[in-house]
Amino acid sequence: MEKIRLKVQVISLALLNLGLFQWQTICFPVLNCHSCPTALFSCPIGILGQFVGLGLVPLSVVAVVAITGLTVGRFMCGWICPFGLAQDLLYKVPYVKFDIPRWTRFIKYLIFAGLVVAVPIFLSPGFPLYFCRLCPVATVQSAVPWALINGTADTLTLSVRLVILFLIVVAAMGHRRFFCKVICPLGAILSVTNRFALLFPERNTNCTGCGVCNKICPMETSKEKGSFGVYDKAPEECISCLDCKDKCPADSIKLWG
Repeated sequence: MEKIRLKVQVISLALLNLGLFQWQTICFPVLNCHSCPTALFSCPIGILGQFVGLGLVPLSVVAVVAITGLTVGRFMCGWICPFGLAQDLLYKVPYVKFDIPRWTRFIKYLIFAGLVVAVPIFLSPGFPLYFCRLCPVATVQSAVPWALINGTADTLTLSVRLVILFLIVVAAMGHRRFFCKVICPLGAILSVTNRFALLFPERNTNCTGCGVCNKICPMETSKEKGSFGVYDKAPEECISCLDCKDKCPADSIKLWG
């Protein structure tokens, strides 16, 4: 399953950056910066920030993200998002691996509320703390390329962005899917709908409690047994990578809909 998912991720990266068409009036629920000249769709976070800065609500973005979240949850994070692919590859780099406190997962909700919504509303989308001006995906796809092509980027701004990118890259090498767990504002939105998704890996009563799924889960969603059977302790974090389904010795994991 992991090899299949890697192929899907690579193909998705190529398709999202075809550059043959410019459908950037349509958003797609992954982090793929629409300021990049080859981007095919708009990033929902970028569009949302620009609209709320004008005192408007982008209903099309809300609809796309809501429909995605309620149907496939965070599946896009695990199979389609280009930065998810980047993190999966970075974690394979030989480096010191480390754990992070569970409370750090709530930071992404604060980032969404503060840097995506509050900053554009009360300040401006042009303010330096607006998320898109710090986003590592935007740095790689638009800020650095345009700076090299045009030579017009502000040196200080670009330096700050590169430092943030460097820190996130280091963190991703040491902790699997660090950005998804701690920082991603789109992941924060999809996390809210994830536990209500129609397509979601569910553990049935065949579970023996061997703990294999707990050990291999990239998002560290722990599976436990309760009075009503097997359940997820943190279902909002699941990215439906299906590593658990692939490795489960009891074949106790299914996709329900």
